[in-house]
Amino acid sequence: MFVATARTGDPQAPEIIPSDHCIARYRERSPVRSAGLDAVVHGLIAILEDATIMSYPPAWAVSDRPAPLWAISGDLAFPLARTPQPGRWLAVTCLRKTRR
Repeated sequence: MFVATARTGDPQAPEIIPSDHCIARYRERSPVRSAGLDAVVHGLIAILEDATIMSYPPAWAVSDRPAPLWAISGDLAFPLARTPQPGRWLAVTCLRKTRR
């Protein structure tokens, strides 16, 4: 399901589309508690648009599934996958740094 496009202004990943899985994980791991999808998508798109795009994950987000690019925003990390459209990336999930 397509919900929205984040426009980052970063030449590496000018557009990011959140996957359904990413939206579900963001809802679980974010402070958004409103019913419905609108508040979740609005918050997620805002975070993706302000994220720093990097070619490596933060140390706490390293996994056995490498991603060519990452969108990082505070305690949230989004591994990005290429799409067939140049410049458009798919945020496949949302990871949150755990507090110890």
